Amino acid sequence: MKAFLSHSSADKASYVSLVAARLAAEDFVYDEITFEAGEKTLSEIVRGLDESSVFCLFISSKSLDSPWVQQEVDGALIRLTNGSLKSIYPIVIDRNVSHDDPRIPRWLKENYNLRLVTRPGIAARRIRQKLRQASWAKHPKLKERQNVFVGRNTQIEAFERRFDDYSQAKPVLSVVGGPSSIGRRTLILNALRKLNLVGADKDFPVLPLDRHSSIEDFILRLLDLGATDQTYTAMDLTERTLEEKVAISAGLLKDLAAFKERIIVIDEGCLVTFERTLAPWFAAIVNSPDLAGRPLIFVASRWALHPSAARKHSPAVFSCSLGELDPSERRRLFARLLEIEGLVLSNEDFETFSDLLHGFPDEVFFAVDLVTQFGVKGALDRSNEIVEFNGEKAAMLLRPFQENEVVLNVIRLLAQSEVFSVEFLCQIFNNDQLVPIIGTLVSEHVCELIGAEGEFVRLVDSVRDFVKRNNLSLAPELRKVVNSAIEADIRQGNWDEYDSSRIAFLVKNTLASGQSLEPRFIIPSHILRAIKELYYDRGGLRRAVQLADVLLAKERNLEPQLVQDVRYYLCLVLARLRDPRVLQEAHRIHGDEHDFILGYYFRLVGRQREAIERFTRVLSGAFVGVRAKRELVEVLLQMEQNDEARGQARKNYDENRTNQFHIQAYFRALVLGSNPEQHLVQLRTLCGELDAVGSERARQMAMIGRALIAARCEHDIHALDLIDDAIAAFPRIIYPTLAKFDIALSFRNVPAMEDALRRLEDLAKDGAHLSNKTLVVQSAYLAAVQGDLPTAQSRAADVAKNFTDEARTRFFEKLEALAGVGKNGYHK
Repeated sequence: MKAFLSHSSADKASYVSLVAARLAAEDFVYDEITFEAGEKTLSEIVRGLDESSVFCLFISSKSLDSPWVQQEVDGALIRLTNGSLKSIYPIVIDRNVSHDDPRIPRWLKENYNLRLVTRPGIAARRIRQKLRQASWAKHPKLKERQNVFVGRNTQIEAFERRFDDYSQAKPVLSVVGGPSSIGRRTLILNALRKLNLVGADKDFPVLPLDRHSSIEDFILRLLDLGATDQTYTAMDLTERTLEEKVAISAGLLKDLAAFKERIIVIDEGCLVTFERTLAPWFAAIVNSPDLAGRPLIFVASRWALHPSAARKHSPAVFSCSLGELDPSERRRLFARLLEIEGLVLSNEDFETFSDLLHGFPDEVFFAVDLVTQFGVKGALDRSNEIVEFNGEKAAMLLRPFQENEVVLNVIRLLAQSEVFSVEFLCQIFNNDQLVPIIGTLVSEHVCELIGAEGEFVRLVDSVRDFVKRNNLSLAPELRKVVNSAIEADIRQGNWDEYDSSRIAFLVKNTLASGQSLEPRFIIPSHILRAIKELYYDRGGLRRAVQLADVLLAKERNLEPQLVQDVRYYLCLVLARLRDPRVLQEAHRIHGDEHDFILGYYFRLVGRQREAIERFTRVLSGAFVGVRAKRELVEVLLQMEQNDEARGQARKNYDENRTNQFHIQAYFRALVLGSNPEQHLVQLRTLCGELDAVGSERARQMAMIGRALIAARCEHDIHALDLIDDAIAAFPRIIYPTLAKFDIALSFRNVPAMEDALRRLEDLAKDGAHLSNKTLVVQSAYLAAVQGDLPTAQSRAADVAKNFTDEARTRFFEKLEALAGVGKNGYHK
């Protein structure tokens, strides 16, 4: 695969030679290197075009006036028409050339995105990506499938009414709110095509921003587009005031507007917050006088903008929300996709499949894929998968790759960050191996290509959440390669050549590992992501506190939401460290997060009654509700209110059956509750589901689970052997040893209880995060089994004062019962 670099000799020294220097010699045709010495001839141009797969046209005033370039363009069109050339990639390198310059061939203006790229490094990066895309073996009908659009008439009409309203300026910002995969971007593109704001085959740059992104991330994403000469390091964003950063953002957008460029943003809570309002800094950008009347930004938002928020910023803002496809739209989309795939169903089968669909477009795509792969009968036999698709989407999308470790390694790495450049991935994986894998994952809806020219790749939200939630970590050998790539990039220090995703990944990992970087390379969200990673990886918690304190020292220059997020994760870290400073910091956090933080801390330090009170307040909270439900189950299990925990644990499990923590919590509520034998089938099923998750944490949970089944349901002393196997497999993890104590207690086996307690004390001395009150409770049980009830009650008194009355009564009754058995000896 080669790229033909068509340009004027006048642009060679200032631009094109700088692009060529960043490409491998075998990847391009360029007169300075490829053609024979002397003046290039028409025959040499023809030979160069015949050898190329991608034709890159560097558009400037000089090149548009060049007869040589005109001959090259004409030759490229002939080869594109006959299929010998795979694609044409125009790059505008001259600010004085507008997108509607009459010298640009009409067919080029109408069929291609003409984008200004002033930085040669970015142009070289995109050319390499075009060469990769030319070799991808995608689903042969992928583009046709992606362009399918049915219904959504209400929203399309709303767009038309607003954009055709000449009594007010066109909106700078348009927001389409709704859940991921509901079709927000498809609606935006089709609305704009109907409004003639974009051609049929053209698209917009797609920029991702998650909840922890900030104005600095927004600026870096705009820099990725290459329409400015400004660089990341020269901006030194950490030293800028918020007002200065708003002005920088508006200036970058103004540059894009001058070239009729528009952007789509995938927003997971950065621009439109979970309170359904615009982030204040973003509202200031949108209302900039320099941008008035220019339809520039189109946001596919997780949260629908509240009508009052849209009215507040009118006429600069337009918004609408998007729900599930109605029954008619589902049927029409299903029929259209069947037609594309050349599939014919009987009326009866069509009705059967249609009745299984619930309203998300990707559910319809999944149903068609089942029919394509297994035929009508095979798909009907698997109809339960269609019904369960929305709840178990990620697991089903990953199922075809569960035995392919090479593909899984790519997926696991992609889950480590919001987005990666394909360029960086090629440093980690073999290029020839990676390219077809990315093509397959895109075709199978596991990931998507974004950016200006598809040069970035991101996992779809459901898959990324599944991988991160279930701790599907990188294999040690892959982690070593990744670390080497990070070290090489840091050593080379080409910061202004790196894209925003690469910078974010480098900085996050460097900071999390305890190293330092120059402040001008770091933006606040980089530090926040490092803190978050240290918290979830359960290592380096003191480093996380240090990073948070560094960031909060500059609070005056930071946006309020980012400060709130930093303090929230600081509090989680402090709670895990059992540091009472959390009580001071929590009072500077507002809303549901305040109650959740206090509940989490109270649970960890043994103040269970207060923990229950706090968690109960926020069970329906938008940001913390899901985790509060899980934590409430943990508190109830801690107090051995297992039957009470069962109801909430079952609800959590039903809402997300692929979450290893929900599976485990439901398992524990069943196996530790009354009459566990009656739940034996369900318990074994849950262990199997943990095995299917595939993470080391889930494997540990499953091993513990089988030992508990043997002890609690089968009353088999062999359970102690099973739990010892789990301890041997995970010697530095406290949970198998905690389970050993519980199992030994069920058999009144004092030596095994003593062994488990001794191991836990050693782990605590080595830094394991284990509550002293847990050790006190266990020592009370040990004393009771040994027949020493007064000692058991004395040890239990301080711990139990924070229990509910019912739990405290049950605890002391259990000690008395154990002491009664203990006096007569223990079972071995």
